[in-house]
Amino acid sequence: MASGRVNFEMSPVIFLMLNIQRKRVSISAKKEAGMTHNLIHQKWIPVKRKNGEHEKIAPWQLTEDWNSNPVAALDAPRPDFNGSLIQFLIGLGQTVLAPKDIDRWFDLLSSPPKPEELKKDFTSVDFAFNVDGDGRCFMQEHDLEAKDPKNISLLLIDSPAGNTLKENKDHFIKRGGCSELCYACAATALFTLQTNAPSGGVGHRTSLRGGGPLTTLLCSETLWETVWLNILDRSSFETEFNSKADNEPANAFPWLLPKRTSEPKTGCDTTPEDVHPLQMYWGMPRRVKLEFNDTSRGTCALCGEDKVPLVSQYITKNYGTNFTGAWKHPLSPHGKDDKGFPLPRHPQPGGITFRHWLGLVQPDRDSKNRVEPAFVVHRYSVGLARDIPDFRLWAFGYDMDNMKARCWYESTMPIIRVEKRLQTQYAEIVHGYIKAADIIGRNLRMSLKKAWFSNPRDAKGDTSYIETAFWQDNEGTFYNSINDLKFVLQKNRSTQEIAKRWHDVLLKEALKLFDEYAVT
Repeated sequence: MASGRVNFEMSPVIFLMLNIQRKRVSISAKKEAGMTHNLIHQKWIPVKRKNGEHEKIAPWQLTEDWNSNPVAALDAPRPDFNGSLIQFLIGLGQTVLAPKDIDRWFDLLSSPPKPEELKKDFTSVDFAFNVDGDGRCFMQEHDLEAKDPKNISLLLIDSPAGNTLKENKDHFIKRGGCSELCYACAATALFTLQTNAPSGGVGHRTSLRGGGPLTTLLCSETLWETVWLNILDRSSFETEFNSKADNEPANAFPWLLPKRTSEPKTGCDTTPEDVHPLQMYWGMPRRVKLEFNDTSRGTCALCGEDKVPLVSQYITKNYGTNFTGAWKHPLSPHGKDDKGFPLPRHPQPGGITFRHWLGLVQPDRDSKNRVEPAFVVHRYSVGLARDIPDFRLWAFGYDMDNMKARCWYESTMPIIRVEKRLQTQYAEIVHGYIKAADIIGRNLRMSLKKAWFSNPRDAKGDTSYIETAFWQDNEGTFYNSINDLKFVLQKNRSTQEIAKRWHDVLLKEALKLFDEYAVT
């Protein structure tokens, strides 16, 4: 189906949707009675306001006190939770709030909907966001057989598991440290796993973007602006992702639809043509069901919330949704695989620095796979930046070694507005600055190996930390240089002085690091 729409001609699907509509009344009644935890109506998202106050809000409170004390940022107990919660809010906004065109998008950036309006819009899909209760629950497979329950801590991507536990190698992150979670943290952990799912053994599928994808967003001084900057108007979304308008919101949520499992003989793969493109935000590669039968009350091991219901176990099964084909997520930079399909980028050892500017902010034409920035970043860089202020790039993700999380990396970079007539020239010069740093950084590393070893090419051991230090130490100067470059180009002056200054800085830093490391 080229449009990406789900076909509702099959009678079992019609029956399922009728059941969902019937259950909305009972779900609403349970919500009023406090019997279900609903992610639309509950205050569960930890945030920090402009004045430094910390609180928990429901999604519809995103614009509360907009003119006096707006919500500034997320404030979760774990950085990966912040990364997941911002994607949750962007996905929710893209599903429910996307304006019809770019003009309306601009209007809402600076004059957001009132909380009451957001509440009305979000309530239209509240039936899809129950964490517990009867029927189909958020990000869960409702009819999994209740056997071999797992401790809830294993939902956390960095939690030790498998051979690590068998061989008693959990030296740094101990087992059982988060054995009981409140409903909010359990739901966040589940969404984090589904969004970043690494390889997890036979049939345990990775996320739509692979294990631990790199996410890049535009960010601002308020949470509403950060969310809205990464939401596409319907016209742009339909054009870029070959989608047509769909009036049935349940099509976006795979847990409300017939499950797409991927067993070797009886299952199927899932391509962009098989499901609604909004499922990019709500993918379910893992088959999970939280266990609420034996919940107790106490203190959440993650957020510290006291006297709340706690979840301690979940059930899982392999062969969930297996995403294949030309998926292109709007929040990730992509290269190309051997088949020419989009290949999402992933964090690598050494972190996220200006060495990754090419591919994150502007295209990397030199790389083998021609890495392109995320669509939301590209859209801003080539068009929107003319009409709105400068914003920053927020890049984050797990560096995964198969199923093992090596590190969580997170960084912000300035995105500098440049007049359209100067964009090509500016990009070429910045490209040269980064390539110069790359050459000098690699020469520094090789020179140190020559100083340390009689046969440097045969030397063992990881020396990548040398280049990492080089890139990190030069980051501030790089951003100052490319900002100065913009003004020089605007005044039609020579760029040689800035280029020479940048070259001198690189050489000076390389010599400093050589002297520092050569004698150690």
